[in-house]
Amino acid sequence: MSRQITPTGPEHLQMPKLRAGMDHDFYAPRDTWSVPRLDFGPDVHLGIWLQIAVEWFPLDISGQPFLPIGAPARPWPDSETYTQRDYGNRIGIYRMMDALAARGMTASAFLNARVAQRYPILARYIREAGWDVVAAGLDAGAIHHEGLHEDTERAMIAEALSLLRAERLEPAGWHSPSWSQSTRTPRLLREAGITAMADWANDEAPYAFQTGTGTIASLPAAFELSDREILFARQARLADFEANITAAARRLTREAADSGTPRLLCLNLSPWLMGQPFRINGFERILDMLGGIDGARTVQVADILAASLDLRNG
Repeated sequence: MSRQITPTGPEHLQMPKLRAGMDHDFYAPRDTWSVPRLDFGPDVHLGIWLQIAVEWFPLDISGQPFLPIGAPARPWPDSETYTQRDYGNRIGIYRMMDALAARGMTASAFLNARVAQRYPILARYIREAGWDVVAAGLDAGAIHHEGLHEDTERAMIAEALSLLRAERLEPAGWHSPSWSQSTRTPRLLREAGITAMADWANDEAPYAFQTGTGTIASLPAAFELSDREILFARQARLADFEANITAAARRLTREAADSGTPRLLCLNLSPWLMGQPFRINGFERILDMLGGIDGARTVQVADILAASLDLRNG
């Protein structure tokens, strides 16, 4: 029997904040096309933010409220999926680290706290590589959603931060697993001392986000141009993925030249996908293409926050 559909009442048609501009109080309207919003310095026209998704997919992942892309989905124990994702943290990521180091490029580790706990050697390599860390929740299955009790979600954030700090990894920002938030998440992050989050995919530059208990910087997210979305979910060819990134880089570079204002390219990549021996050459070609763009350089969270004119001007 299908679930009964409850009709909405007249209260759902009442929109007390409907007005000119935004119909909420989270952030002010922004004009990317006629107002400069980024300044990386005189010689940088394209910032490249490489977000390396370093995740742990539990074998008993709950799937509540949904299964994240890449999660074990076969009957327990799904050893095929679990061990392939484990491969990314034990093998694939080191190929990616070598490729970046060889080109003098930096990245941000979007790091599940339980990866730091379960793979202390990897945590040490991340520190030594000079990557900054964006706390990516407890693990890939620890989804933040409206069905959580506020105390439970607050405890999840606190535990994630504690586990990372135990490995001497101080988060520069936050990313919720699978880009999922509850209506409370920004406020709880701010209460926990987090000042930047990369969950909302509605801009290409940072902006000030009002949480109700203080301001948090909303950093650009990169779901659409991620390998898990293009290679895994859509089953596109590696050549097509490379072409997508090349097209994005060229377009943003041209816009930067036309407007006289730098642009920011975000790429979210997964070691269990791009660190495979048959794909790592593609990753290296992407880095070489990006490194060959005049005025392009890799940036991290602190660079992006410092470059934000929206945040700088209040």
